[in-house]
Amino acid sequence: MFKQLSGSSGNILGFKISEDVTGEDVGAMSRIVSETIAAKGKVQLLIEIEGFRHMEPEALLEKLRFVREHAGEIKRMAVVSNRVWIKSWVRNGGLVAHTEVEHFDSSETDAAWQWIRNR
Repeated sequence: MFKQLSGSSGNILGFKISEDVTGEDVGAMSRIVSETIAAKGKVQLLIEIEGFRHMEPEALLEKLRFVREHAGEIKRMAVVSNRVWIKSWVRNGGLVAHTEVEHFDSSETDAAWQWIRNR
């Protein structure tokens, strides 16, 4: 499951995803990202990840394939999650090469939005 976050506007998009996100959900997110890129140019993403307790990083990336497909068109991305392995993966460049990516704990959602908006 996913939902587009209310802080989304212009070229800034936010999504909250859970471990039960489907291929249909990923397709819907990809369409939103593609349409925004077509209208506004490079995007900035905030991805709030809920769940994903025991998932291989490659499986998460597959679920987030819209990020991989649009990597060259993503200016920066904030990842919000309490999972230590996701934090480590993000810090080691596991989501998108050549994109500025920062991890925030779930208690820092406001700071993540500020980081995305102020760059």
